[in-house]
Amino acid sequence: MLKKQKSEKLHCSCQSGFTLLEVLIAVMILGMSITTILQQFSVALRTGTKTQEVIKAVMHAKEKLEELKVKKELSESNETGSFEDGYEWETYVVPFIYGQEEDDDQDYEKLRYETFQLKSIVLWQHGERKKQIQLSTLKTIRKKKWK
Repeated sequence: MLKKQKSEKLHCSCQSGFTLLEVLIAVMILGMSITTILQQFSVALRTGTKTQEVIKAVMHAKEKLEELKVKKELSESNETGSFEDGYEWETYVVPFIYGQEEDDDQDYEKLRYETFQLKSIVLWQHGERKKQIQLSTLKTIRKKKWK
């Protein structure tokens, strides 16, 4: 009977707690999980920064395009400049000729309206690379001789 009690006591004390190997495996799994999570945060921050740059560039390009669209008179031109936040811009106004044959030049001259293509390009520096975005639209106005 004494032997049974001693073996029960030994058996109970051996089963409580974790072994050193179990603790090391748990710490290793925790470390790998935290590393993966921190890498994902880093990727998300970089992506957010790039997205913010592109959104700013699109807003600047739209601003310049809207400035061209509100002009009552247009002629072939191009302008350049820069914004206060480091973005540079270029705008182009070029006559837009629809796909036509050489014979159609006389018909085109008889039209009361002319169409221009408006382009707005915004450039910015991203690290060592120069990035750009371009927006364009068409605007039709009455020719000066028909006003």
